Amino acid sequence: MRLVLLADEPAWRERLVSALGLLPDPHPLIVAPDWATAMAHMAEPVSSVLLAAPAQRPASARFPWPTVLLVEAELSETPEGVIDWLIGPSLELEPLRRCLRYARERCNLHDIVQRLAKQDALTGITNRQGFQALLATRLMDDAGEALVLGVLDLDNFRRVNDALGHRAGDRLILQVVARLKAELEVGDRLARLGGDEFGLLLDASQTGRIERLADRLMGTLAEPYWLDGESLMIGCSLGLAHAKPGADADQLFWLAQIAMRQAKAKQGCTWYLYNERVNRSAGSLADLEDELRRALRRDDLELHYQPRLCIETGRIVGMEALVRWPHAERGLLAPDEFIPMAEESGLIVPLGYWVIARALRDLQSLRESGVGELHMAVNLSFRQFQDSQLLATLERLIAERGVDPHWLEFELTETAVMRRSDQVRGTMNALAALGVRFSLDDFGTGFSSFVHLSRLPISLLKIDKSFVDQMAARPQNGRLVRAMIGLAHDLGLEVVAEGVEGAAQLGQLRRFGADQVQGYLISKPLPLAELRPLLDRGHRLEMRG
Repeated sequence: MRLVLLADEPAWRERLVSALGLLPDPHPLIVAPDWATAMAHMAEPVSSVLLAAPAQRPASARFPWPTVLLVEAELSETPEGVIDWLIGPSLELEPLRRCLRYARERCNLHDIVQRLAKQDALTGITNRQGFQALLATRLMDDAGEALVLGVLDLDNFRRVNDALGHRAGDRLILQVVARLKAELEVGDRLARLGGDEFGLLLDASQTGRIERLADRLMGTLAEPYWLDGESLMIGCSLGLAHAKPGADADQLFWLAQIAMRQAKAKQGCTWYLYNERVNRSAGSLADLEDELRRALRRDDLELHYQPRLCIETGRIVGMEALVRWPHAERGLLAPDEFIPMAEESGLIVPLGYWVIARALRDLQSLRESGVGELHMAVNLSFRQFQDSQLLATLERLIAERGVDPHWLEFELTETAVMRRSDQVRGTMNALAALGVRFSLDDFGTGFSSFVHLSRLPISLLKIDKSFVDQMAARPQNGRLVRAMIGLAHDLGLEVVAEGVEGAAQLGQLRRFGADQVQGYLISKPLPLAELRPLLDRGHRLEMRG
């Protein structure tokens, strides 16, 4: 702790030097001739105490460092803005020792408060307040050159807290931070913006570095976590945005959050770099929302269908309905380009009903044309799953089309199934009573258990493409896929493998006992008119391997 003396009377320096020399621990004393010099010393990153005569003391009571008033006579009460006072003519060792001990405690408290104001208590990294100040400074100092802001959000973190407790959730956060730190380099900064949200300031001076780093971050976060002896996998979404000259912190945060929502449209650990060219025509999310609302009213959307093949028979047994948006300026938009916005705005509910109605209409048309019995799979959002009118609306749509509900299948993600499990179970049971069946999409990318799934009316598990892709390159992925298939069959569930693109994958999945496959090896998603010839042929494949 350093002492800064600000007093006109030379006697004060002599008194203090004499008294301080009697203390066992040295206390540096700096004499400042004026307030500007004192402030320069106090601004240095060292805990300091100001010793000031009444005429020289700072006028503001908000002065951050402890102030000790130097007086010539006893005071009746402590003046505002000072922690203590010393009496010059009778300056003794014990009052000085007590005063300095109190000042040291105040300095320590000040340091702690300052640190906590900008530091996350759990992880020790910068918090939101400190990160925003750092971002503003970097944008001002560097004019935003070679700087990328990242916003990272964990998927289903609340469910970890609910299932394993908040202490386990804290341990998970610490593991996430440790993995992120291990991949970052000098010049990068990491912050915790909220419970399961993180901010990253990344050095983008090297060409291609951001893309490589994003891949590494997603790879390390996709690895299993261990909590209380249990292994779990948790998805995450990383949005990235390049800073531009003149951009402010709020604008850059907004762009990174748009990118993060784009990443959330996919499963697992994914990242998305904000692309101004892609996002420019809509101008803003509000504009895009208005355009989607008009597209729904005008029936301007369309469905493409991706077939599912039975491995044993080589015949198409079902198809998945996937919505597309033919945008006038941006071309044919895939779901990940507008579904996150629809989720955010609530448009996902009317959009979901449009998809169900159109899929039932097309299913009726296919059956009337004699293509055979096919399951129609429709993705169901958790927001729509919560809608109180879901059951009544579905009953009406099924009755209007005269379709047997046993051929309708709703695909739910692990996120939807594991949130508010009692409510989910009740809704699923009511729909199952109609004859509708359920499949669990992207299995393995979230945080669920076979024990929990056994309590729900689920008929199929869809193994995520990320596991199928890596079966050949990573033997442990092949073993994991085989284990998933075996456990699913033990629970009486069929297994669909997603993202099958090669004959080797198909042969391996057949040996593992998978029931169905879906992917570009069979067919990409097609409009109904292009799908009909494929269905008419039955699309039989000769299985090898």
